[in-house]
Amino acid sequence: MKFRNYIRLFAGVLLVSVSTSTIAQSYLENPKYGPDVEARKECAKNMSLYQTFYQQNNYKDAYKPWQNVIKICPASSINAYIRGVKLIKVRYEEVADPALKASLVDSLMMIYDLRITHFDKKGVVLGMKAEDLFALAPERYEEAFNIAREAISIEKANASPSTFFTYISLVKAMYDNKKMTADQVIELYSQVSDYIDAQIAANPSDDNAKLAKDGIDAIFAGMGVANCDNVVALFEPRFNATPDDVNLCKKIRSLMSSNRCTSHPLYLNASIQVFKAEPSADLALDIARLQYEAKNAKDAEKYYNEAINLESAVEKRANIYYELALLTFTELKNLPKAKEIALKAIEENPNMGRAYKLIGDIYASERNCGNNDFEKKTVYWAAVDKYIKAKQVEPELADAMDNLISTYSQYFPSKEDIFFYDLQVGDPYTVGCWINERTTIRERK
Repeated sequence: MKFRNYIRLFAGVLLVSVSTSTIAQSYLENPKYGPDVEARKECAKNMSLYQTFYQQNNYKDAYKPWQNVIKICPASSINAYIRGVKLIKVRYEEVADPALKASLVDSLMMIYDLRITHFDKKGVVLGMKAEDLFALAPERYEEAFNIAREAISIEKANASPSTFFTYISLVKAMYDNKKMTADQVIELYSQVSDYIDAQIAANPSDDNAKLAKDGIDAIFAGMGVANCDNVVALFEPRFNATPDDVNLCKKIRSLMSSNRCTSHPLYLNASIQVFKAEPSADLALDIARLQYEAKNAKDAEKYYNEAINLESAVEKRANIYYELALLTFTELKNLPKAKEIALKAIEENPNMGRAYKLIGDIYASERNCGNNDFEKKTVYWAAVDKYIKAKQVEPELADAMDNLISTYSQYFPSKEDIFFYDLQVGDPYTVGCWINERTTIRERK
């Protein structure tokens, strides 16, 4: 082992002598390698020596000449800083003395600062600095938080996913140690979430950003700060002050949706503002459902129609028509119109059994179709026909439809009533009024 190390050291020294004799002239003329000729020679020698050891993974022997490079010619090469991080981390892992470990962390922080001084990229480097400080000295979380915050203030959506993840981890540390309020946590999470979403939108194949987002969301959810009361208290005054701020409204929607606060009026109001600025079928449908739940039937109807007009996918249009038909039946109490809309759902998707079922329900609820009790009972023939059709096109509805058929068959006219009106079981019959359905005469069993 000693012989092998000797050979490596000899090779390194030999390379240094060759390097300094063949390329020294380029160093001697360049002030970035030192303030004078002697310093530049020393820089060239130490640079070549540390690089040789580094490439051999001999980090122990690379450490001293690397230090000399940083001391003599700190502006010589960015690689000295990139490799220096590795050298310090290796040494950190090798030592046991807490004081020496702390000193090495300080050295690492200094290396990042010098890199910024000589090679800029401040935001990027500060991000790495914060990550390493928190990883190696978690007790210095507040210092790391301030560094990460500055990095993100510079880089914004261009910060690395790992910096975003570290930042939220530091936010949690600050909150856990009572150095940050719940409102501040929500605010900072919202900011980072916007940035990471922008990264993913710009590059959907960026798995690192997606993993970071999952981790960020998990940390935030685990903190338990984003209850509905906190979100509303923080954002409702802002919304009232600037309701046309689309980014604010999107932020409100995102936070309230992820924390199941969608029943609060703030979520609905923010959604409407986003729709005004960026109309889409999905958003219109979301608003329609919110209005439906809030018993704002006319407003719900408006947004269902907006969703239909904006939606191009046939199956989705069928589903929207179905929901609008249900609203028109249950809330607007307009039976003929509800039937008309349900038929449009069937036009879009002929295999939508629940739309046939809905028409059956509409028919069965009609109490005034006819001039006498017999005619009023004929609506149940038409209703049962729709239940039969529903299970034909959507067999999984069979059990539910059989129950409805059994229920409403009890309201068919009796055999005596059919005979009294000079009709025959099995003959065709047209149910009157707005229903206007051709059906078959059946007797009550």
